[in-house]
Amino acid sequence: MAATSSSAAAASAAGASAEAGAAMPDNFVWQDREIRFDVPPPELSLRPGEKIIDAIDSIEDTKGNNGERGTLSITNLRLIWVSQKKANINLSVGYNCVIDITIHTANSRLRGHTQALYILTKFNNSRFEFIFTNLVKNSPRLFTTV
Repeated sequence: MAATSSSAAAASAAGASAEAGAAMPDNFVWQDREIRFDVPPPELSLRPGEKIIDAIDSIEDTKGNNGERGTLSITNLRLIWVSQKKANINLSVGYNCVIDITIHTANSRLRGHTQALYILTKFNNSRFEFIFTNLVKNSPRLFTTV
């Protein structure tokens, strides 16, 4: 799926952070402080001390990749969404970037009008909104875990 214009702007911001991160030593912790888009899958690897709390299959990134089924991993530092079709379509959202989390109705290509998790974030003086929809009908797991 094509990225939305907000995803494109976010990708350029993430690219700048990835370039800045490249100059940092390996022990630099960026995972809880940054938002990164469409990074090479090895960059999504867990860092020492990072633990997966839950991993939920059949989650749609409704705003950035509407119609794309993926897996949402919740760690102690960040949220990681990865497309099930293409691992290079992904997202890492550090918890220090999160401003607000709410539940609203969203329009999903795969589920239609349904309840979705809205996450409002701020990174590098830009605000981003992420919308995640659980594609498993009547499953509250997305809302209870996050």
